[in-house]
Amino acid sequence: MEKYFVDPNDMIGEEFEFFGANLNEFKINGIIYEAVEDEDDGLRSMMSGILKKEEEEADGIFFDQPIASVCLEGCYDNYFEGFQLVDIDDGHIWLRFGTDYNDDYYPCFVFEYNPKDPEGEIQ
Repeated sequence: MEKYFVDPNDMIGEEFEFFGANLNEFKINGIIYEAVEDEDDGLRSMMSGILKKEEEEADGIFFDQPIASVCLEGCYDNYFEGFQLVDIDDGHIWLRFGTDYNDDYYPCFVFEYNPKDPEGEIQ
């Protein structure tokens, strides 16, 4: 399998087994993806896309077993445009990635991993 960009819009509404996130990478259904910043954006920092990676090419460290069943949702509000992985059981947002447009002149790349504590409580 070669590295290539995927369209996360094609995965919205699907359920996945989530193995965690590290650096700008996350693992679902045994496949590693990387949220990539736009390198051609000069001083700005927008998300350019999602790269599907080979496991041996990944920089992140992930759990051996899935830690949650999640659904990928599009996330669009006044300032944020991107995606989030939401726990199917309790609605916890494990991961949010995309671009924050709070400052119109300097958009900001976002990759926010929000794990639960060991007792399963939301942090």
